[in-house]
Amino acid sequence: MPRNKPLIFNSAKKLLKDGQPITGMNVFESFRPSLIKIASMAGFDLILTDMEHGSCNIDNLTNFLVSARDNDLTPIVTVVSPERSLVSKMLDAGALGIILSHTETVEQVNDLVRWAKYAPEGERGLALGANAEYNNENIAQYCRDANDAILILPKIESPKGIRNAEGIMNVSGVDGIVFGPGDLSVKMGHTGEWEHPKVVAALESVVQLAIKHGLAVEPAIMPTDATSYQRERARGAQIFGATRQSEYDLLKTAAQDVMAIYL
Repeated sequence: MPRNKPLIFNSAKKLLKDGQPITGMNVFESFRPSLIKIASMAGFDLILTDMEHGSCNIDNLTNFLVSARDNDLTPIVTVVSPERSLVSKMLDAGALGIILSHTETVEQVNDLVRWAKYAPEGERGLALGANAEYNNENIAQYCRDANDAILILPKIESPKGIRNAEGIMNVSGVDGIVFGPGDLSVKMGHTGEWEHPKVVAALESVVQLAIKHGLAVEPAIMPTDATSYQRERARGAQIFGATRQSEYDLLKTAAQDVMAIYL
């Protein structure tokens, strides 16, 4: 008997599995429907909600994540710890993936997968609210589809994370790797120099490993034009966009562009 259409579907994860690129926009403060609509119209695939540096109560977050899903965006939440109470809550609020900031060890990633996946792949607790689109008609299928849909993206942003990168990539359930070059630059003694040769070399070593392992990965330096984008695509990078900026960074840039002719 053919299987039913998935109850939970992650369009961004499907693109990655098909070898296609995805683009993300990062949100720290502006948990508004207008931002969802703008991101969708602009063509982003992901909306990243940062719960390390940003702030949002759980009610507003659920509204935001549900709205993202309803507007064909994949909502991903960044968390600071692979704790059950944090990971499960973000997923139950409607997130379709988790970025674990400051990932440094295999043990952290094992815990992340453990709390992000239902049995037999993990030990996530069952809830059937926003995460299940309020559908409790086929719980077994929902659990299978949710396990398939959730994106697991460790964020490497320290020398220790760089050293342990290959082990992190080998954890079953990991879909890709993203970076925090700002924090890495600080920890390497090059504060604020995101493109310092030693910082870029450290990131580049992980990029090459990820591509070798067939995992989605951000480039060490985000493209600034079509030529650099095509070069990164050709070598196998798949994750792009404003993932290392906030919505107010984008607003500031746009405002400065408008004012440039008056100054």
